Amino acid sequence: MDSVPFVPDQDQSGGAANPAAQGTGGPLQSADQTKDVASKDRTGVNFASGKGTVSEDDYHPLTGKERWEYYFRATYWSPAAVFGAAGPALGAQIGNSPPEWGGGIKGYSRRLASEFGNNIITNSIQSGLAALIKHEPRYVRSAKKGVLKRTGHALAFVFVTYNDEGKVRPAIANLVADYGGAFAQIAWYPRRYTVRGDGVRFGNLALGFNFIANLINEFTPDIKRVFKRK
Repeated sequence: MDSVPFVPDQDQSGGAANPAAQGTGGPLQSADQTKDVASKDRTGVNFASGKGTVSEDDYHPLTGKERWEYYFRATYWSPAAVFGAAGPALGAQIGNSPPEWGGGIKGYSRRLASEFGNNIITNSIQSGLAALIKHEPRYVRSAKKGVLKRTGHALAFVFVTYNDEGKVRPAIANLVADYGGAFAQIAWYPRRYTVRGDGVRFGNLALGFNFIANLINEFTPDIKRVFKRK
């Protein structure tokens, strides 16, 4: 779930001001602005975090078609989709978790399939529910200055997100997906694993990984600028 390589800048935004800052009910775009927004890769996914990003101070929601494309890229067809399963599977292999699955190629294959299945379930719940309640599936990068404020923003956005009007709302889709995916994963784990105990623990871990992913997306542009100056 997720030094690392990064995809090109994933600030998938257009040219209009944040509707929340304007106090409007939604983004108002001219024909030229709409064309400019559509020309950007708004469904790109950060290789290291497995999430897309949109800027807080330049927010535009995804269209219905873009939501499908984002789901497909984040879940199945991108380097992030592969790394998001292969990385955690490798960690579980090194930690021999669960030990019943053994080691070697066979053990790693089972762990890889488990992580990929978890990602499919989690992303399906998150994308589907977010579309239903019109919430943003991507990470919303902060417009604030300063490391501490932006770190606090990344932590807060584990639990909140934007709706399509650019207003902050509880991240219902994200939270349901994290715990739903964790509970579902117990179905193919050894019998000693339980939903009440291990499922909740896996869900809590998913929240922690989301915080790390948010930090990666928050500070990716800064890291890239440092390397560009060298």
